[in-house]
Amino acid sequence: MAFYDAIFFDTDSADDIALLHTSANKKKDLDEVVDNVEYEILDFYKQRPSIPFQTGRESLYTTNEISVRLIGFDNTTPADSEQDLKDALKKTIAEVVSWVRQNYETSQSVKSMKQGNRAITFHKSSPSWQDFPSGWQRWLKNFDDREALYSI
Repeated sequence: MAFYDAIFFDTDSADDIALLHTSANKKKDLDEVVDNVEYEILDFYKQRPSIPFQTGRESLYTTNEISVRLIGFDNTTPADSEQDLKDALKKTIAEVVSWVRQNYETSQSVKSMKQGNRAITFHKSSPSWQDFPSGWQRWLKNFDDREALYSI
């Protein structure tokens, strides 16, 4: 069982499968890749609400809720999001899944990373959003509601 189940892309729907590149629509591991890609896309658009100007007496931990900052996204019930956003997410997921299935190779789905004096190893069937091809956000750019981050 995956840690996240896709909401916006249904691997059992012929219409959704038709959005994939023909070389990427084989059923083997498709569910897992779609789940991971959708999670990574939504994770990219997550952000805390803005913190108003601080006087020094407020607690910075009063706004711990992190939400997906896409216009039309329903954070309470994502399946009830607006239809044009769901269509844009579906196209984005199909495009990234097609790229992953054609270009991303992991032998035995294991990746190791060195962090300081330690190394970590984890299983990974698809890359994170940092590794997605350039331009993957094009369908969602008009829905992006994240606030720009500034610092002094």
